[in-house]
Amino acid sequence: MKSSLFNFKLLYCINHDDRNYPLDLEVLIHDSDNNNECIEGFLICPDCKSTFPIISGIAVIVKDIIQYASQRLVTFGKWYTNCKSEKMKIYLKDISIKLVKDSLDENRYEDDGRYFQTYKWLHNENFESDKFLHLLRWKIKPSDVYRKLTSGIKFEPEGLALDLGCALGLSTMELSNKFSFVFGIDHSFSFMVEAKRKSSEAGITNIEFFVSDILDLPFKNQKFDLIFGLNIIEFVPLEKLLPLVHNLLKPHSLFVSTTPYDYNREIVYNPNLNDHTLRTAIEKNGFEITIKTKKESFIPWILKINERTYLFYFLDLIESRKVSKHKH
Repeated sequence: MKSSLFNFKLLYCINHDDRNYPLDLEVLIHDSDNNNECIEGFLICPDCKSTFPIISGIAVIVKDIIQYASQRLVTFGKWYTNCKSEKMKIYLKDISIKLVKDSLDENRYEDDGRYFQTYKWLHNENFESDKFLHLLRWKIKPSDVYRKLTSGIKFEPEGLALDLGCALGLSTMELSNKFSFVFGIDHSFSFMVEAKRKSSEAGITNIEFFVSDILDLPFKNQKFDLIFGLNIIEFVPLEKLLPLVHNLLKPHSLFVSTTPYDYNREIVYNPNLNDHTLRTAIEKNGFEITIKTKKESFIPWILKINERTYLFYFLDLIESRKVSKHKH
């Protein structure tokens, strides 16, 4: 995590609903090649003293770190094994005593889970050798969807963007070409580590990835010039997501969302949504849908489950602009 971020007071304690207390950074270990990168440390609330760990350069900003760790025991084991500082070892050891045998459903997006390699496949640049893609009449490069979705967004050299549920950060990296700075957040620690590694390899410096709950973000209202929410509609209650996005956006700023309307996965919300009901819900929450996305769209998106199984979706793209008065 970049130390310089804390000169701008962008991250606030999530245990205060009014987001009045900016988090302080305690650096335990910094990158030997870059003093601006905190590899291990803590984010601390100056008021309630809540502590959020930074592990392998990724901040984990969640309200219940014990529950989060309990849901991904293999990942937690790697935290403890790989941490370098004595203070972090003590912190993690204290957590380990309180771990409970919880549902391991969240593991499916960690590096030992069923979907991690599926999303990592999208980073592949050698799609020509893929058996399934080779059979398609129209040649599709699965990672191109992120470039297409950001191509129409205007350049805002002083703007701040947020990528919700960013997975391995492909869309976040595309947004970094348009905005001064971009935050990519996801609930998967493994996704964030891989996204950070890929962005560092690409030499991108105006990005920060961290773990957080989409519905409990450490930001003040009216902070963002654009919010991306690609393929998250099924996983979050819409009646909570839309007001949150509305509050985080500056007036007249854009919310870009896509969805395949796929309700056959393990845990889904909003099962009765379709192109009409989703657009109606967005408009009722203080947004105006852009003319070019008023009608349903069919954008191809492919995920590889294994060598013999693929998911082929058509995504519906909706761009909507915040138009109603900000809700305090």
